[in-house]
Amino acid sequence: PNMIPGEGNLIAPVELRELRRVYDQFCNLSDKLKITDLLYPAQKRVALLKSPEMADEGEVKLNMEINELECDIEKWEHELDVIKRRPVQVIRASDVTAALKKLGKKTSKKEVLEMIWEVDENLDEVIDWDEFCLNFQRNVHDNSGLEPANFYNLVQFMIYDANDNGYVSIDETMNMLYARYGRDLMEEKISYLFGSAKGQKVTEEGKEGGEIDFTAYIEAVEKTQLKMFHESELGRTILAKGKRKVDPNLAKTRA
Repeated sequence: PNMIPGEGNLIAPVELRELRRVYDQFCNLSDKLKITDLLYPAQKRVALLKSPEMADEGEVKLNMEINELECDIEKWEHELDVIKRRPVQVIRASDVTAALKKLGKKTSKKEVLEMIWEVDENLDEVIDWDEFCLNFQRNVHDNSGLEPANFYNLVQFMIYDANDNGYVSIDETMNMLYARYGRDLMEEKISYLFGSAKGQKVTEEGKEGGEIDFTAYIEAVEKTQLKMFHESELGRTILAKGKRKVDPNLAKTRA
């Protein structure tokens, strides 16, 4: 196990490794996406132009287009490398917006700034590695449902989505959940994510044993966090106060 900065709790090596992967992916994401939105289609186009099915096309025309695209690809790959080598690697509000947009989630500037605030311990309006780890650790070990979790839920989804296709699958989540909870609790957590709202047994359907998108994931984890809060001491106290009936005689006296 490894120590997370600023906390005494331990975390499984597999989680720490995945946390680092997502942090590196997240830093300067908005700048990276501007390039990859051009780069990836160009790479696919070159692969198509070089495929046997394009053999009937004119060789001179094909080579000309391939050369032009490969020049662009080289330039964009260099620009991407420059971004990845920036001396300061932090997560900005624009990066959070870009990550959410990529997952099909429209979010206001106010909501994004609130997500940053959940994590930003030194109030510099960006998220660094230590803050990133600390927020993750606090949420992993939260038993009350009170820890701010909007940013954590996004990060956890990105951790589970190992192939970066915008979905999390049972296959992708199993190793992480097993490392954190053990087999019995792992199956319970998978049921909450991929089963019904009541946590019924999962039917493994679809790609990689069944998969869900970001919206479905957030609905599932927010239900789990609300359940956790209701079962906490504070949650039970608040619910008990809310259910108390006012003595009619006392109400008349006060009137």
